[in-house]
Amino acid sequence: MSHGRHFVRSVARAMAVLHAFSADRPELTLSEAAKATGLDRATARRLLLTLTELGYLTRHHRVFRLAPRTMEVGRAYLAGQAKLAEDHQS
Repeated sequence: MSHGRHFVRSVARAMAVLHAFSADRPELTLSEAAKATGLDRATARRLLLTLTELGYLTRHHRVFRLAPRTMEVGRAYLAGQAKLAEDHQS
């Protein structure tokens, strides 16, 4: 796939890691995350640990889970949509 010159591949990879989690897969090990995203283990490990340090994942031994902080993006989106709808009604 072709991307624009401003595309940041590491951001796309981090998003792929976050999207690897689902209702069917609420927990992932390093190996599972690497397999689900198609990333090598070293890259997956760095991304998992970075996302953990930033508060988007939690880690218990070898298992990673989404952290409540991931909801902040959804809340901001919903608040923005509500504001837009309100503005259009005025």
